[in-house]
Amino acid sequence: MKLFKFCTLLFYLFFTYPSFSAEVFDEKVLFKKGDWEVVLLRFDDRSTACIAKNGLGNKEFQIYVNAKVEELAIFYDESDINETLKIFQFAVDDLASWYTETPYLDSGWLIMDLTSGSDKAVIELIQEIRKGQELFHLDDNNKIISSFSLKGSAASVNELVKCIEEQGF
Repeated sequence: MKLFKFCTLLFYLFFTYPSFSAEVFDEKVLFKKGDWEVVLLRFDDRSTACIAKNGLGNKEFQIYVNAKVEELAIFYDESDINETLKIFQFAVDDLASWYTETPYLDSGWLIMDLTSGSDKAVIELIQEIRKGQELFHLDDNNKIISSFSLKGSAASVNELVKCIEEQGF
C-alpha cells in the first residue's frame, strides 16, 4: 500500500505541475462515504486540487480537478495493463460505455481529459457515476478489466463540487 501512496504522490507532483516546482504539503480528507473519499490537496506554491477517489486494494479510480485540468483516471498498483491499452474505456452499470481514443499515461495512471468533451457529455457522465452502482474499466475488446463500487458516489460528487466551488475552479 505504501508503494501505491508513493505512486499517487508522484503523479500529483510530476503530472499536475510539469515545472516540478510544486510539492504537496497538505492532504485533507473532506468527506468519506462507502468506498469513496474527497480530498483537498494543497501544494507549496499555494495552488490546490480537489479529488474524488475510489480505491481499495491495488487500484484506484479518481476524478481530479485543479485550476488547469479536469480529469478522470484509473491506476493499478501491481499491473501494467494501462500501458497496453489503445483507448480508455469504461461503463457504468449496463449503460453504454464512455471512451477516449486519446488517453494519456502518467506514472501508471490512464487519464481522460474531461475538458476535451462537451459540457453536456461531462454532466451526463457525472450523473451516471452519481446514480450508478458499479463502474467497469474495459479493455480494447470491451472485456472487463476491473470494477469499482459507486456506493457513496452521489454524496462524494456533491462534496467534490463544493470543494471545486470553494477553491474557485
